[in-house]
Amino acid sequence: MPSRYHFAHGMHCIAVMEPFIVLLGIRFCFCVVALNFLVSSPTSHDDEKAFARPGMYKFSSHENGFSENTVMCTTVLNKTVENCEESPGVGTWSSCGEWCLSKSSGTCTQIYVDVRRNGSNIRLEKCDPSAFDTKYCHGIDPKMKVYECIKGDCSDLHGIFNCTLGPASPTGEIQSAACKNLTSVLSCNLTTTDLPIMCNNRQACHKLEGLYECTHGNCAKVRPPFKCEKRCISINTENKDIMIRQGDVIYTAKCERAVDMESELEIWPKSLKSLSKPDRPPMLMMFCTTLLEVPQDATTYTLSDCFNGTLLEPDHFGNFTNITYIVQSHHDSLERPLDPVERKFAPPEPDLLIYNNTNLYINHEACVNTLILQECEKFHAEYGGDGKDLRSQSRFQCYYSPNNTDFVVLRFSRIKTVIELIIAAAVPTTLAIVSCFTLVLCTRIIHVGDDSHFYFQCCGADAKAALEKEAVEAMAL
Repeated sequence: MPSRYHFAHGMHCIAVMEPFIVLLGIRFCFCVVALNFLVSSPTSHDDEKAFARPGMYKFSSHENGFSENTVMCTTVLNKTVENCEESPGVGTWSSCGEWCLSKSSGTCTQIYVDVRRNGSNIRLEKCDPSAFDTKYCHGIDPKMKVYECIKGDCSDLHGIFNCTLGPASPTGEIQSAACKNLTSVLSCNLTTTDLPIMCNNRQACHKLEGLYECTHGNCAKVRPPFKCEKRCISINTENKDIMIRQGDVIYTAKCERAVDMESELEIWPKSLKSLSKPDRPPMLMMFCTTLLEVPQDATTYTLSDCFNGTLLEPDHFGNFTNITYIVQSHHDSLERPLDPVERKFAPPEPDLLIYNNTNLYINHEACVNTLILQECEKFHAEYGGDGKDLRSQSRFQCYYSPNNTDFVVLRFSRIKTVIELIIAAAVPTTLAIVSCFTLVLCTRIIHVGDDSHFYFQCCGADAKAALEKEAVEAMAL
C-alpha cells in the first residue's frame, strides 16, 4: 500500500503518503497554479487590447460628442490601397481590419461617406392596393435566379451577366462564382473582351468575377473602357400620383394623401394643384431609405428617411417610363420642391448635410476579432457601394460626433461596451483567485513530518499527534 490511514478525533482521516505519491500532489498543485498564470497573463494582456482599451476609448468618446443617436451616411468612395503601410512601421487607415491584436497587412479597403441628418418619416394613406407596383432596377430582384457555376448553372448563359466570387471557405478557398443576368437592366456598348471561356462543366467558370458577355455558355470578360446605361424599362406610371425611389428600386402608387408622421400634418396634396391639369394634384416624387414591408391589400404605406421631395406634372411620365428618365426627371425637378418655404418635409439632401467625405469605420477600433464570420467581407459588400458599378450608393445609419469630423462609425453601443469591460476584468481576476486558492489549499493539506515524510491532512485532524502515536507503536514492536 502506498499510504497508511489513521482515524482519530472523531474519525477524521489522515493519510501518510509515500514520497512519490505526495510528489505527484505537489506537482499537481504547481501545474494548476502555473496553468492559471499562463492563461491569465496573456488573457489579461489580450483583454486589455481587445476590450479594455477600446472600451475606455468608447467611454471617452462621450467627451468627443459621440452618442447613440444615429444619422445617415451615404457612401461616396470605395477604394483599395495596395499597401497598408504608408511607410515602414507607419500604417494607413482601413475601414475594417480582421483581428485587432495585430496590424493590418496587404491591401486595405477605405470607404468615404457623406454624413447627413435623417429625413422625414412619411405615411401614405388611402392607397389603392391594386395600383401599387414595384420595379427592381439593379438586377437583384429577390425572385431573380442566381446562377451558381459550381452547380453547373453556367453552361448555357446568354446575355450580359455580373458575376461575383462567393464567400471564402475557412481554408481561404473560393467556393463558387454567382452570376446574375443584367441583360434587361443594362444597355452596354462593349469594346474589348477577353477570349471566351467555355462553361460546359462545373469547374470551368467557378472563378468568374466581373462583367461578362455570354453566348450560349461561352463567356468573355468585358474590359474597360465600356459604357453601360441602366435600361430598366416598362415601369408602370399609368394613373399613378406617387413615385418612391429606394436605391434602384422604384415604387409607384396611387394614394389620396401623404402625412408627416412627426407632426401628423398633411403634406400632399394639401391644396397643391398641377399646372397642366388643375383638377389633379401634382405627382409626388421622393427618395426614401426604407419602405416598411407592405402586406397584400394594404392601403397605408410607411416610409422612413425621405428627402428630395419634388413635384411633377401628373402626366409627366405617361403610361410607362424607364430608370434613366426617372433619375433625370428627379434631378431636374429639384427646383420644384415639395416644401419650398420651410423646406421641412422631405427636404433637399444638401439641407441635411452635416459634413462630407469622411472616413467610415466599422467601429471605433476599425477592426473585428471574429475571423471565421468574415465580418469585414460582409461589411465591404453591404456598405461599400459608391455607385461606380451603376447601382445606387449605399445609404445606412451611422454614429458621428459634431466635434470630430475625422471619422464616423457603423457600430456603437455603450451597453455592449460595459459588458465587454466586465468580461475583460472578470476573466483574469477569476483565474488569479483560482491560483491563489490552489496555493492556499496545497499549503493546508500537504505537510512534512519530523521524519521527513510528506503527509496529507485532509480532514482537519491532529496529524502530528497521530504520527507520534504511530512512531511509539512502531518502536514497541
